[in-house]
Amino acid sequence: MSVFIRAMRSEDARRFLELQRESARGIAAKDYPSAVIEAWAPLPITDEVVARFLSNADHEIRLIAELDGQAVGIGALVLGNSELRACYVVPSAARRGVGTAIVAEIERIAREHGLVDLRLESSLTAEPFYVALGYQVEERGELILAAGLPMPAITMSKQLAPSP
Repeated sequence: MSVFIRAMRSEDARRFLELQRESARGIAAKDYPSAVIEAWAPLPITDEVVARFLSNADHEIRLIAELDGQAVGIGALVLGNSELRACYVVPSAARRGVGTAIVAEIERIAREHGLVDLRLESSLTAEPFYVALGYQVEERGELILAAGLPMPAITMSKQLAPSP
């Protein structure tokens, strides 16, 4: 079992979105009401949704995690905001080191670009995961999803150790 992290290619866009939705719907559904899950991980994934995603207005660095050759997770980093934007793993690959590998690669890229810290907005579900990786809770609040629905979330941050 080996985890391989690579840059997302444009032809991976639909799969990237599918992985995010599969993770949110399969893992986070225990912590959020169905209306929040529907707004957070909307289906279907139309060609318009894919095109909007590919426009990449925030200049995300997007990653795909593969486990034994299968895409099972995603990550995203926004350098301009020092923001770990996304880390999602599908339920079948949870607790197998995929999320940790994604975050490690995001942190490596961040350090490579001179960032000294990262911030993120965590779901209730992911908070223990990020705490285990050294992220600190800054504030509890909520995000407003695209549909205008509030979603409980936790603002977290971590000082990055310099590259060896």
